Amino acid sequence: MNVTKKLFPALSVLVLGGLVAACGTPGGAATSGGAGGADAAGSTIKVALIPPSSGALAQFGSDAADAWQFAADEANAAGGVAGHKIELIKMDTDATAATTLRAAREAVTQKGAKFIGAVMTSTEHGALDAQLAGLGALEFNGLGKDDALTGKDCKANAFRVVQSTSMDMNAVAEALAKLPGKKWAIQAVDYSTGHTSAKVFKEAAAKAGKQVVLEQYAPLNTTEFGSYITKLQQSDADALFAVEYGADGVAFVNQAAQFKLNEKFNTILGFNMVSEPLFKALGDKVVGYYNNLGYDVSSDNPLNQKFVTDWAAKHGGSKPYYVVADNYLAAQTLFEGIKKANSGDPIKVRDALNGLSFDSIVGKVTMRGADHQLIRSSYLGQVVKDPNGIGGLGWKIVHEADGSVTAPAPDPACKLS
Repeated sequence: MNVTKKLFPALSVLVLGGLVAACGTPGGAATSGGAGGADAAGSTIKVALIPPSSGALAQFGSDAADAWQFAADEANAAGGVAGHKIELIKMDTDATAATTLRAAREAVTQKGAKFIGAVMTSTEHGALDAQLAGLGALEFNGLGKDDALTGKDCKANAFRVVQSTSMDMNAVAEALAKLPGKKWAIQAVDYSTGHTSAKVFKEAAAKAGKQVVLEQYAPLNTTEFGSYITKLQQSDADALFAVEYGADGVAFVNQAAQFKLNEKFNTILGFNMVSEPLFKALGDKVVGYYNNLGYDVSSDNPLNQKFVTDWAAKHGGSKPYYVVADNYLAAQTLFEGIKKANSGDPIKVRDALNGLSFDSIVGKVTMRGADHQLIRSSYLGQVVKDPNGIGGLGWKIVHEADGSVTAPAPDPACKLS
């Protein structure tokens, strides 16, 4: 896969899109039947993929769809899932809720799909999830992280396999005591998640015996961080927690390097600020940075090792990154539900998934029945030089956080029905 500077706007939209959920109407039950949900032995199970095929998120959409195709090809080569062949129906969207809903309706009502994957943003998920009961379909979310999707906007027919924002942040907080630095500065986006992340960080810092001496926020789409960096330099902080996303994060990292902030701080800890798609562009400027991670490509889990090896063999040696891994995991979750139900009927699959535990590419996971959040580990990684990695960089895992600890208790506002 080719990830270039063209992705900077995409990263900004992807992260921010993952933080905003659309409101929906109360959920309901799936309806069985239809070509895609046929339960006859040997019948075909149809899965609609609705990733963006144009615009800023197109590369991520292509990678998400590729992961589902990889999983389907793998399953079909092994004789299908519980005897059912998997057929993917690829639809087009521009990552807006209205377009995604139209594509979903067409895929279900005209093309026989009963399962949906590869939807990109939390805004799309929120809007789509509210319509799933009427469509008689299940949706598997491998990208949208907004807490509300498994909170007040949860729906019985929607399952999330990617970590929520709170799970990510709790993993970072858990690792804080391990990181060098006693006096911390916070540089965050002036947006709800920036403030929430800062709040959780301050609470964790206090528990770890660390002090926050500076807290400042920059508006979304900030391109000039000079005044913020000056204040960071003038503070007596010896460590930095930075919550700057996408293009904002790129601008901050580049300007921080110009001001040699890495020489002032013992630790620079990013939250969703540094990831593999940025490695080629940012290069050595991010060596030594810490950042939350949802997926450990180097995990010695045998299922993951096989996945990484097989993926690289088919993709010119390129290893999978989080978008690929999380969408493959979404497909794997659906397939495990079909196996447990021994059926392609969405009602039976939905019921089988509630509380289901299984071995996956990210280890043993459990689909929590109370809110349909997959309980899985999160990580803290440090960027290191890696001649076999993207742009010569890779991750050193410095902390693994158990999902049973990082996942907040089910939100009482979540009413699955």
